[in-house]
Amino acid sequence: MATPTVGPKIRRLAESQNGLITGDQAINAGLSRSTIRRRIESKEWELLENDIYLVYGTRSKIVYLWAAVLALPAVVSHQSAAQLQGLGCQSFTGAVVTVPHRRSNRFVEVRVHQSTDLHRRYVTRAAGLPATNPVRTMFDLASVTEIDQLRSMAQKALVERRVTFEGLTEILEELGRRGRPGTTRFRELLEDVTPGYAAPESVMEERMIALLNEGGLPMPTLQLPLPWRSPTKGRVDFAYQDARVIIECDGRRWHTTMEAFESDRRRDNLAQLNGWRVLRFTWKDLNETPVRVLYQIAEALRQAA
Repeated sequence: MATPTVGPKIRRLAESQNGLITGDQAINAGLSRSTIRRRIESKEWELLENDIYLVYGTRSKIVYLWAAVLALPAVVSHQSAAQLQGLGCQSFTGAVVTVPHRRSNRFVEVRVHQSTDLHRRYVTRAAGLPATNPVRTMFDLASVTEIDQLRSMAQKALVERRVTFEGLTEILEELGRRGRPGTTRFRELLEDVTPGYAAPESVMEERMIALLNEGGLPMPTLQLPLPWRSPTKGRVDFAYQDARVIIECDGRRWHTTMEAFESDRRRDNLAQLNGWRVLRFTWKDLNETPVRVLYQIAEALRQAA
């Protein structure tokens, strides 16, 4: 590229944008479209794409990220956000951004994701660019990163206090859903790095139903109200009424309070005093020892019979 002729206003803009300027910015600075064309033809400027021009410098990954942010508009995400924030992915050489759903998902030399839930609270700034914050970045990476690398990055981020246990758990509860890429892997990550992590109760109940079907056990009654429990918290997750067996899925997160722990034990004691047996299972039980879970439920039903 030839040595550019750049006015003070355009130079200031380009310096703040890694050597780039948009067509609209150039026109607002006093240039005409014909002047912009002449500078392209003389190779003083270089057209990247979508009316984005490289005024000085050379093409690079950071230039493409800036260009995508200016043109789409986009937010730096996934591996690129991790690199800008020092979270990892050192070997990744591409450029990645995310745009709102129904925005253009094509840009030269940039991988563009679309998202319906790219809320402002997930966006920060890194190296002058808008980027997904560390917690959202970790969640997005679960769809494109192997579990070993993801675990290593999460452990480093936790040690450096870039993310918290609570933040990782909350974003899964907010954004994780069946069929969403990365949800299963992110849940696996939390089992590894979060003390006592348990999935949200709705997810655990779905897993329990699937497990009972796989094991050929009869289906219990869901959300059965019991007369000795309060109207607001009187339902149990699963109950075999004839056998008088209650199954509870312990879906509380690692920071369960002592008050909640003691409340569970009071309810269990009341159930036993009323002639019911209570079996409690955690997310880890359902996923790591499903055979034992099925055996214990089957044995409880056998003894009741």
